Amino acid sequence: MSAPVFELRDVSVAYGKIEAVRRVSLELGAGRIVTVIGANGAGKTTLLNAAMGILPAGGEIRFEGRALGHDSIEARVAAGISLVAEKRELFATMSVEDNLRLGAYTRPRGERVAAALEEVYTLFPRLKERRKQASGTLSGGERQMLAMGRALMARPKVLMLDEPSLGLAPRIVKEILHLVADLRRTGVAILLVEQNARAALRIADYGYVMETGSVTLHGPADTLANDPRVIESYLGFAECAA
Repeated sequence: MSAPVFELRDVSVAYGKIEAVRRVSLELGAGRIVTVIGANGAGKTTLLNAAMGILPAGGEIRFEGRALGHDSIEARVAAGISLVAEKRELFATMSVEDNLRLGAYTRPRGERVAAALEEVYTLFPRLKERRKQASGTLSGGERQMLAMGRALMARPKVLMLDEPSLGLAPRIVKEILHLVADLRRTGVAILLVEQNARAALRIADYGYVMETGSVTLHGPADTLANDPRVIESYLGFAECAA
């Protein structure tokens, strides 16, 4: 098995005296999807923000074998780590294409942004159709595609997705998560935080279950999907995606 491209080792995050994440370890390989599932408040988003350098954290975060230490967010993006936040954080008055071009700001001068745009448009043909349209006029699913496409403009080796299905209709959730699954062929390593546990486990290779800041279960995604504890706590709802 090849060495992981991204690792969290005993990562902890505290808000004052409240420990929101406690000694979480996980690893992520190239071309694989790892999902973190759990209820609201379990610490999933906090974990991603710590991995991105948005929040200070104890423990160790390693990328391609190197400890990131106090590397800034900008340095992590430049190195090859991208986060698509839950709120998507698009520039509503700017066109789809201009939003995408902003995603390439860390690329070395002289690299062909046009080539990167075409790669994104190949992955998300609807964005090409809407490329001159203001991003604020897009549907929820299209905004999620744009947020993912903008992150991919930096050509990351690690892509973290925070609740990509949030607020979307079931039919659109299915489409978005199928697109996430398709990203495997690009070789990017994907860390997917998702409340829709059934859909997440269906597309992931490996999964971690978080409860009140700690990992309580982990294993191959298909094993977790058949674990009675996971079924009882997270899969006991009507199937709505994938």
